[in-house]
Amino acid sequence: MTAHLLALTIGPVQDFIAAARRTRDLWFGSFLLSEISKAAAKAVRDQGGKLIFPTPDSDADLEPGSPLNVANVVVAELDGSDPAAVAHAAKKAAEARWSGFARDVFNRYQAVINPHIWNEQVDDVIEFYAAWHPCSPQTYQADRAALMRLLTARKRCRDFLPAKGRAGVPKSSLDGLRESALRPPHEWPERSRRRLRLQKGEQLDVVGLVKRTWQPEGGNPSYPSVARIAADPWIRLLQSKQVDLNPLIAACHTLGRDVVHEFDASGPRGHPQYAAFPFEGTVLFRSRHGDLCAEAEIEAGDPAFAQLVSALDSLSRAAKGKGLPGEPNPYLGVLVADGDRMGAALSKLTSPDAHRAFSRALAGFAMRAREIVHRHYGVLVYSGGDDVLAFVPADRCLACARELHDAFGGALAQWSTDESPLTLSVGLAIAHFMEPLEDLLCYGREAEKHAKSAHLEDSEGGRNGLAVHVHKRGGGPVTVRMNWNAKSDPSDYLQQLVAWIAAQSVPGRVPYDLYTLAKVYDSWPPESAGEAIKSDALRVLQKKQPLGDSRMRDIQGLIEGAITDSKSLRRLADELLVARAIGAMSGPAAGGDSP
Repeated sequence: MTAHLLALTIGPVQDFIAAARRTRDLWFGSFLLSEISKAAAKAVRDQGGKLIFPTPDSDADLEPGSPLNVANVVVAELDGSDPAAVAHAAKKAAEARWSGFARDVFNRYQAVINPHIWNEQVDDVIEFYAAWHPCSPQTYQADRAALMRLLTARKRCRDFLPAKGRAGVPKSSLDGLRESALRPPHEWPERSRRRLRLQKGEQLDVVGLVKRTWQPEGGNPSYPSVARIAADPWIRLLQSKQVDLNPLIAACHTLGRDVVHEFDASGPRGHPQYAAFPFEGTVLFRSRHGDLCAEAEIEAGDPAFAQLVSALDSLSRAAKGKGLPGEPNPYLGVLVADGDRMGAALSKLTSPDAHRAFSRALAGFAMRAREIVHRHYGVLVYSGGDDVLAFVPADRCLACARELHDAFGGALAQWSTDESPLTLSVGLAIAHFMEPLEDLLCYGREAEKHAKSAHLEDSEGGRNGLAVHVHKRGGGPVTVRMNWNAKSDPSDYLQQLVAWIAAQSVPGRVPYDLYTLAKVYDSWPPESAGEAIKSDALRVLQKKQPLGDSRMRDIQGLIEGAITDSKSLRRLADELLVARAIGAMSGPAAGGDSP
């Protein structure tokens, strides 16, 4: 029989990943999609297919719950098997895996679930598309290209099934695509909203409910929140000054997991980087206590909650006594990274075995990405080969970006050439944890898009970039973009500026004064502005006297070597503003061992 290449794609990505209100929704949506894709890949292999992407190292890698993260695309080589039958078996396996997750949630929470709506939705979730194309060893490149064109065409021919809407039933609060699968709240057992971690008035459809509440038998469904990640530099500062956290930890235990969510700090999917305080970070921000009480359905005067407030007050006084801030800074980093020129690299692979080697390298990077993000006290949402999404504390985001960039380049070095280097572009958005999660993700993706774009003065045509966007609450973002190359490391450069400003070696007003000066020269022709703007910028610096050991000579060197017009001066001012913001959000020399 004829050999074929088979490609599958599983979704919906929007429902599983993009629609989220909590980091738990976001992470579990990614995990859920990976598990469903893994089940489809296992079915292909069980039907005699030779997997190309993913390429597991052992049979155990395709078992449920294994550490292997599988993207929502599966490619395999079929040597004589009927591709239609293999695709059908993979679809049934994907649907069965999804049904297992949904069944667990229904059995646990059926008292609050409308069974009629649930049954209408649960079998209409998985989007599954398949395409296949004859192949031979001599024409693998052309065959794979034809296969992917067929898969793209199949995805565009969507299956539009009849709508099953219900009049008068509220839509899901996450994306508004489906009706809520919850009963009216007056029919719920007592404290159900707390168990479901719902805000007042929040509604969830079948996918949202599974993402919010599924847990393994005896497992812990909680996941580090953006508040906990934002608070991490402060917690490490307290540890470095030996401030006792135990009274606050005891108060959190007294309130219980239903109120202050505690997440695993051990185990294969645990978060050991947060072992010092493995609780919901909202408790550390007094401004959020009212919402915490409302969601947990407790009174602010509850004795257990009063114990927590008292412990937090004592902790704040102890921190101030050590010269530290009395409360965490509420900003964190959203890291979005994407590989450059991956399509070009894939198109050059001449055999299934070469493609499998490439897939193994991507899987190896994905595993390393989790280790790297954890080492920098962050949380990895997903790492699907060349795609990374993570939340990282503000003080570690630059170092984390650099290590991810270097690890990606090392993993794919054998496929990288001078003409077509395989690099990682990284976008960092630094924003307040109270911004809607949808907005935080949007900020991160905008930064990643900026990182991949061409710089006006670059000869590299974009890609291999680092972009940092700082979003303060009020006003537009401050953005910078630079390229990684053999001559410079933008993360080290920005980190050096952070250190200078944090040590008060560069006065905080310098970037604002340079920015004001750049506006003056906006109307000047570039060819006549160079020496005048440089002279004026140096004159501005001469009037500044830093409180710490002066680094003004270094800033003067940057002006003398790089400033030629108002755009270049504004870029330097933006770099200093970004560094100033990161330093302020990180706290004074946040603790924690360097990676």
